Amino acid sequence: MEAESDYSFTPPEPEAEDSFLEALLHSKSKILSTKLEVLAGEILWRFQIREQNRIRLDEEQSSLQNMLLTLDRACNYLSRQHREKAPLYNAFFNIEQQKRQEQTECWRDVAMVMRDFLEVWDAHEQTKSRAIFLENVGRSIEGNL
Repeated sequence: MEAESDYSFTPPEPEAEDSFLEALLHSKSKILSTKLEVLAGEILWRFQIREQNRIRLDEEQSSLQNMLLTLDRACNYLSRQHREKAPLYNAFFNIEQQKRQEQTECWRDVAMVMRDFLEVWDAHEQTKSRAIFLENVGRSIEGNL
């Protein structure tokens, strides 16, 4: 007779296997859901940065416009040279350029985050689909037993 080994294999209980699989899928789904929330937050944060920059640039432009008006009146009434306004106009147009650049950078950043968002969303939906599939497979196997 052969001696029985101390290491015998006992298959896991089906219920334990199901609960492990459920926990695994739930955990993955929760992680993906958190990633989606973080990515959505990053998008909103980027829009907030863009808005803050736009407000700052608008204020700078408004200040330049006031300086130009003041200088224009001084030029008209005090016979000053209008070429003193050139640096102010240059600064004004540089701010316009910064606004356009900020808008472009914002959309580039948002597009990159959206790409990541869509990838995570896809993985999240696949995980949910797997969970539904495995749940239905488990029911059909139980029904056939």
